[in-house]
Amino acid sequence: MKIGKILAMAAVATVFASCSNEEELANVGKSESNAIRFAGISGLSDTRATPINTANLTTTNFEVMAFMSADNALFMGGKHELGHSDQGVKIVYNTSAWDYADKDQQAYWPTEGGDVDFYAVSPAMMNDLIPYFGYDMTSAAKTITYTTFDEYGSSSSTIANQDVMYAVAKGRNKTNNGTTPVQMKFKHILSQVVFKAKTTSSILEVDVENVKIHNFVHGGTFTLPEGEPAMSDWTLSPVAAGAYTVKLNAANVKTKNAVVELSDMNSPLIMIPQKLTKWSTSTGAAVSKFDADKAKECYLEISMKLKQNDSYLIGSAAKYKTVYVPFDNGEDGWQPGKRYIYTLIFGGGYDDQGEPMLSPITFDAATTNWVDANAGADVNVNF
Repeated sequence: MKIGKILAMAAVATVFASCSNEEELANVGKSESNAIRFAGISGLSDTRATPINTANLTTTNFEVMAFMSADNALFMGGKHELGHSDQGVKIVYNTSAWDYADKDQQAYWPTEGGDVDFYAVSPAMMNDLIPYFGYDMTSAAKTITYTTFDEYGSSSSTIANQDVMYAVAKGRNKTNNGTTPVQMKFKHILSQVVFKAKTTSSILEVDVENVKIHNFVHGGTFTLPEGEPAMSDWTLSPVAAGAYTVKLNAANVKTKNAVVELSDMNSPLIMIPQKLTKWSTSTGAAVSKFDADKAKECYLEISMKLKQNDSYLIGSAAKYKTVYVPFDNGEDGWQPGKRYIYTLIFGGGYDDQGEPMLSPITFDAATTNWVDANAGADVNVNF
């Protein structure tokens, strides 16, 4: 397994603004020199159907909330109860700079001092994502909820899984920040999964039509950490039924023993960070797919043909056949902000009863001892 990381950094200046109530209006100086400015920086960035990088960071809007450091009083963002923000100030990119979607929400540094803690979430909320994505910023905890979905399994899907990110800048004030932007470094909370393929030998050729992954966690709640994001920052929902479809690099992918890209590398699976439980079937100890589903054990479902020279071992010239493969993601599982590349080495698999699809042909060898043909009598040769 290879883990790929792509570092993307983009320094972008923006001006934010907000006044959340009348008491705060008395404590801010509304001059341009007192305006709060921000710089957004994208961190590890390979976890989206369209991965975020330096070039396209500005295509994603984000929202900002802020609290006073001393007492967690809400400073920026909407609220529906004391010290609680569930609606941030929306920031959009306009041609050459970040700006407010609503100019009336511009924020200024408190003139009577006091540090401010800033929190940002990307992307900004969209109506299509409401069933899957939300955040809750309170004085007690800052959390993001997200549920992934099978975006490649239906041709009618009009929305995509998102590269959800967060940024934190704590203890900022006009003195230590001056007129420079507050640095907001965005970090990714999801994982990305892609596949490659090869066969076990040069006489085998595989033709893959479809790949799905079964039995994993689809969603959960992420608590913003003080340090780097980790799988342990997720409170996971139960393992869910249903499968996610891998978007292939072509309508069908063929290879012999050369490694090829099975996935469309620009359209990865976006997954909740988690540790998978592998389907426990094995040769001589079969566990059915039905029992694997009950036990929430993970496996791949692959529609494929496998040919040895000119003879089909799995499927036929006219028909693909479904093969099942136990799958896990290692001791460390999937971590936030990481891209995982798995190479599938084709040479068999299991049926839905957990029995091996192919039985390898093996050979044993024996020989007889040399025996004298003339049984002890010499043969005379006259010449």
